[in-house]
This record gives sequence, structure tokens and C-alpha cells, in this order.
Amino acid sequence: MLNEIIRYVLDLGPTVMLPIVIMIFSMAFGMKLGDAFKSGLHIGIGFVGIGLVIGLMLESIGPAAQEMTANFGIELSVVDLGWPGTAPITWASEMALIAIPIAIAVNILMLVSKMTRVVNVDIWNIWHMTFTGAMVHMATDSYMLGIVGVIVHAAFAYKLGDWFARDTKNYFGLDGIAVPHGTSAYCGLLRSWLTQLLKRSLVFAISTSLLMAFRKNSVHSVSR
Repeated sequence: MLNEIIRYVLDLGPTVMLPIVIMIFSMAFGMKLGDAFKSGLHIGIGFVGIGLVIGLMLESIGPAAQEMTANFGIELSVVDLGWPGTAPITWASEMALIAIPIAIAVNILMLVSKMTRVVNVDIWNIWHMTFTGAMVHMATDSYMLGIVGVIVHAAFAYKLGDWFARDTKNYFGLDGIAVPHGTSAYCGLLRSWLTQLLKRSLVFAISTSLLMAFRKNSVHSVSR
């Protein structure tokens, strides 16, 4: 019976399902029914808009891309949908209903246990964690492992938000703001590594230039 109910809700699609979920969580966090309904309605309208844009894009760009592949003899079998295409697909997956409460529960548990100071209010971008769970579910055919995927991704995102909150403050001037974004928070790690690499490269370049200038002056002095 429960599976039939879940399947029925999922079959409604993200345009209907996600506004309902957002409305329920908005009311759970103390919003009035009218405001919660407006929030859900805005999400639904946004999804319809995204769908229209993607449809127009595929209709206009698709034939041109096919002609290009035919003219250049390129065989392309993978399409990069980007987040506008991936998010609706993710919210339509079997992990969608359970992912939001799981990600919120992970956040609360980490806050209570003082494992993080991040309070994630970006409910929409929980779709990144949902995507990870959906991919694990598809790869392993295990719903429980899919849930584990959501948990692990959420925990890492919150910790990355902690680790790079200082950089957010120093660079953007935003005190008390973290960015536990599911698919970009890890860029903080790359930033640290690239910063060190660039610093070393800069020091190396300056040192090399000074050494070459010193050698050049030394040669001129000897020749004189």
C-alpha cells in the first residue's frame, strides 16, 4: 500500500510533487498555510518554466547539433543536460521523497553533536544529494545504499561549508555565511590547492627572473 502511494506521488512528476513537499516543510517550520502554498506554487511555476526552456532549447539546438555531428563526422552519445535538466530528473526519482527529510535530519544530528555549525536552509539544492543517492540506487539496485549516498553527500557538504566559511567571509565580506552547496563546496579544496600552486609558481617565476637578471648583469660586468 505504501509503495503504491509513493509511486502515485512520484508519477505526478516533480512539477506537482516538489511543490507539495516544499509546502509541507514550510508549514513544519512555522509558515502560515497561505505563505506555504505560495512557496510551493512558485516552485511549481519555476519547474514549468524550466521545462519550457529545456524543450525550446532541445528543439532549436538539437537539429543544429545533429547537423554539426554529421558534417564533422563526430559521434556523440552523451548529452550534458546541466542542472536545469538534471534537477527535474532527480526530483522525479524514487529517492526524492525521502532525500529532503534525510538531509535535514543529518544536518540536525550534526548540529546537536557539534559536528557542524552550518544550518542548511537551501532546501532546493538538496537535489544534489538526492542525485547522488539516485545514482547509487541505480548502480547497486539497493534503496538503502541510495539513502547512505544521500547521508554521506550531505555530511560532506555541511563539513565543507564549515571549513570554508572563513574564506566566504574574507573574500565576499559575508560574516556567518557558509556555502554547503552539494556540487560546488568541494571547489574550496581545489581553491586551496590551486592557491598554493600559484603562490609557488609565482615565487618560482620571480626567483627565476631575478636569477636571470643577476646572471646577465654578472656577464656584462665580467666582459667589461
